[in-house]
Amino acid sequence: MSDLTHTLPVADARTVKRRVQELLLRFKGWLTAIVLVHAGATVCALIPPLVLGEIIDKVSAHQELSLLQWATVIAVALLVGAVLEFTAAKWSFVLGERVFSLLRMQFLTGLLAMPLRRVERADAGEILSRSTSDMDALQEVTRTGLPETIVGSVTTAMTLGCAFVINPLLALGCLVGFPPMILATRWYVRRSEKVYGDELEARAAVSSQVTESVRGHEVIETLKLEKVRKSSASRVVARAAETARGPIRLEQRAFPVIQVGYHLPLLVVVGWGAWLVRGGSAEVGQVAAIALYMRAILSPLDDLIYWFGEAQPARAALGRILGVVGDSAAPEHVVPKGRTPLEQHEALSVRQLSFGYVDGTNVLNDIDLTVRTGERVCVVGASGAGKTTLALLLAGILTPTSGSIGVAGAGGSDDTRLDVVLMTQEDHVFGGTIADNLTLARSDASEAAVRHALEAVGADGWVTSMDDGLQTRLGADAHTLTPAQARQLSLARLVLMQPRALILDEATAGLSEEESKQFAMLLPTVLQDTTVIQIAHDLWAAQNSDQVVVMDDGSIVERGSHTELLASDGVYTQLWNSWHSATLTPGQPR
Repeated sequence: MSDLTHTLPVADARTVKRRVQELLLRFKGWLTAIVLVHAGATVCALIPPLVLGEIIDKVSAHQELSLLQWATVIAVALLVGAVLEFTAAKWSFVLGERVFSLLRMQFLTGLLAMPLRRVERADAGEILSRSTSDMDALQEVTRTGLPETIVGSVTTAMTLGCAFVINPLLALGCLVGFPPMILATRWYVRRSEKVYGDELEARAAVSSQVTESVRGHEVIETLKLEKVRKSSASRVVARAAETARGPIRLEQRAFPVIQVGYHLPLLVVVGWGAWLVRGGSAEVGQVAAIALYMRAILSPLDDLIYWFGEAQPARAALGRILGVVGDSAAPEHVVPKGRTPLEQHEALSVRQLSFGYVDGTNVLNDIDLTVRTGERVCVVGASGAGKTTLALLLAGILTPTSGSIGVAGAGGSDDTRLDVVLMTQEDHVFGGTIADNLTLARSDASEAAVRHALEAVGADGWVTSMDDGLQTRLGADAHTLTPAQARQLSLARLVLMQPRALILDEATAGLSEEESKQFAMLLPTVLQDTTVIQIAHDLWAAQNSDQVVVMDDGSIVERGSHTELLASDGVYTQLWNSWHSATLTPGQPR
């Protein structure tokens, strides 16, 4: 709960630009179709002012006029334009939804693919703000801003083009607003990226403060840290309030100039047109038509300016989201750094492995370990011996400081199973049904396979006893599982996954000794081809292992079978005697 901020990466401007270009190329078919339909709708919208200008000229020249004919033209143009506009708007919204959906899925995929250590070190508000407020900023722009920007751009461009077709000299008056708009826009854009980036970071810091205080309220109350947390929260909120004023200051300076720029052409066209009419260089109908055009594009231009402003925080949010997404073109099967493929008979091989969380201070030193395919290995040792760190390294979550880890199948096996799966003490129950929670591990699993997995971990009884069985909904507003049931659900996922190598880091915590032993006995049956490495404090698991590895102070000090190590009267014997004595009931013989 410190004031130090650990942030996730943020994509730079070049990366954001490149990824936006990739999105445009990916949806170029949709964009082309939408632009063409919008162009058709704009052409229809340009016809009525043109017809009105023609009517004015004919009336001024006292020529014959068929009002029914011209009224029919206007009516048909309005009707066809409405149909095209509806179609274009619908397609635009669909495109916006697809773009937002893609970004959302890429963000989730990128977050899950990030090194666990980096994610855990990040402030709670970092992930929360990027998945909520940053996504909200993008959602509004992609769902509504993108369609309205396309409409505004196409309408403005075609309207100006039509004005030059009617009278190029008069249409020059339409361009007088561009210099102030361009200058103000450039000034705004140069400053907006940092201003909006600071605002989003400040929001994330506020989210972190609130989340940490809520999660740690018991610790705060116990240690009497209320004043410290209030003071810290006040500083963070004050900074967030100050950074929120930055965008307002920018908009107060830039937007009035921009708005003058897009209102100015209407006044200039009328005044310039009157002078040209007197000189015979323009007709009254032409002035009226172009003036109506300038009036008609005020709304699209207003939308463009509005969404231009909204696009700046969205651009900053996109940079924060893309910082998590990383390189979407990366191959799905990547060998983690420090890993090498092995021969078929070996599952894992560790050579001269050392690791430190802090540079210069190792918590593991010169670890050598070979685990054969299908072997059951139990890693034991006192708390702080380095067992969990070794498990994280074997699973590829941490990167060795030195040495190497060999993994069977790493780097190109045709087997679609995961190389190594780590199961820790933490359980995760997701919103949805029991079946949903299990098929996360294997989406194509049949109901029979799901029930077999539940039976393997001893969970079939309580699942069957529920009214809705596998379709029972879980979550805060539905059925809540006990810790033991949540653990069984996690174990059942493993049975469905069938990984090559499985690392259990206190995976049976929360289960009774009887349930834990039942699972241990079933493992060889349900995971026949899986190598199992179990990190254990309860040494009963060591009795049924093919190999027991004893760790102490970051090193492997003993290895062998349970019987061999007991006979050697070493560290393992001491651990066994201590554990065995602690598990004896009063009066039970040793």
